[in-house]
Amino acid sequence: MTATNKVKNLQPRLMNYFAKLVATKKLAHAYLFAGPEGAGKRELAVWIAQGIYCEHAAAGRPCLECSECHRIAAGNQPDVVYVAPDGLSIKVEQIRFLKDEFSKSGVESNKKVFIIENAEKMTVSAANSLLKFLEEPSGQVVAFLLTTQPAALLPTIVSRCQLFELQPLSARQLTALLEAENVPREKAVLLGRLTNSLERARQLAQAPVFDKLSGSVCQWYLHILQNDWRCFVEVQTKLMAEVTNKEDEKILLDLLLLLGKDSLELTNGEKESAFKKYQTRFAEQLAGISSARVAEGTELFLQTLYLLRINVSFQNTIEALTLKLCRCYHG
Repeated sequence: MTATNKVKNLQPRLMNYFAKLVATKKLAHAYLFAGPEGAGKRELAVWIAQGIYCEHAAAGRPCLECSECHRIAAGNQPDVVYVAPDGLSIKVEQIRFLKDEFSKSGVESNKKVFIIENAEKMTVSAANSLLKFLEEPSGQVVAFLLTTQPAALLPTIVSRCQLFELQPLSARQLTALLEAENVPREKAVLLGRLTNSLERARQLAQAPVFDKLSGSVCQWYLHILQNDWRCFVEVQTKLMAEVTNKEDEKILLDLLLLLGKDSLELTNGEKESAFKKYQTRFAEQLAGISSARVAEGTELFLQTLYLLRINVSFQNTIEALTLKLCRCYHG
């Protein structure tokens, strides 16, 4: 997938909006892009920078083929400066470096672009140091601050930027991006429904435990729907056998919550299950259970969150859920 297609898939509305600003030379001096991981904040900022410097830009849209576009994508254009946390934070020395750069003319043009990633990780000193530029911008400079937590930024920083809140990826968008990265369709659909973060989806796709857990969870749930006693044994032999740490517990819990939601959607006519391999078998079994009981079962899945918050052991919670679901569905 090319860079332009990726940005278009992530944030098509904002891509069109900023292309017009670039074409008419009406960019403001500072923007704050807020949104979850994987929403395309950095990709959009880089794409805008490419539009500014592109040798063959058309209506503010970069060609992505010229030397300038390639240099910016590779981080080798001296007038496009990136800053990211040094360790756990962005330090005042890094912002001082930016301020020095702000005061200079562009190396190769009179334009300069700054992209500050994880801006919420600026120390208070660094944030205060940045304020001077934001209050008194000089020259043809555009700054992009990227954050997942706008509330963690100083209000004075936020008030001096134009804020754009990037929407999380839809399940369809995320599925398409994962398929473009050669994730199998069945797995991409499941990941697209499990999270709206591209980065999180990539992590799960590469986690060896994910495939095992997702398969074991589906088999366990199918046995519950069939009123098959093996579901009780499988809590210990299948589910807990794969869980070795808190991250594995989180994956299992997310899969369980999605199962509850997915069952309700299938009952209400949803055409595509998140669990494609088991969709036909799930649908067949759910057809014999009233929609009221399926809805009640979904509530039982959600109750696992409460039980875990009050420190009921993870295994006991899953065992209790198994028993309650069997009673709920089969009375």
